[in-house]
Amino acid sequence: MRLFTCSAIVLSLLLCVCPRASLAADRTVKLTVYVEGVNKTGGTIGVYVFKNEKGWPESKEAAVGRVVVPAHPGTVIVDVPDLPPGDYAVGVGHDSNGNHRIDKNWLGVPTEQWGMSNNPRAVLKVPAFSRARFSLTQNADIHIQLH
Repeated sequence: MRLFTCSAIVLSLLLCVCPRASLAADRTVKLTVYVEGVNKTGGTIGVYVFKNEKGWPESKEAAVGRVVVPAHPGTVIVDVPDLPPGDYAVGVGHDSNGNHRIDKNWLGVPTEQWGMSNNPRAVLKVPAFSRARFSLTQNADIHIQLH
């Protein structure tokens, strides 16, 4: 009887604890991105959220979150829902001509506007993922200035 009682107590504890653990693991947050300095009407603003440096910052397929909205001059506000808490970096581009990429000149310098979380400066090459990384633990807003 004692073994049965102990087993029942352990089972009761597991039933009480496990649902809470799974709810915490399923919790998501919303990231609101303020894309500032859009200089043209037309085209789209693409917001791409990366979990690590794989594909950073241009691979749409490697992004764990992506939202594309119509562009307009000034500030464009983009919500990225359903992100699990964690570390991320965000890349933003203004595809003004609608060809689904950020165009570059013959030197590889972007000819369309772009930006990243933490607003790192680009010196001769794309800033590293680590320079754009931030922690997201709850719903949050970030501001990205386009270049």
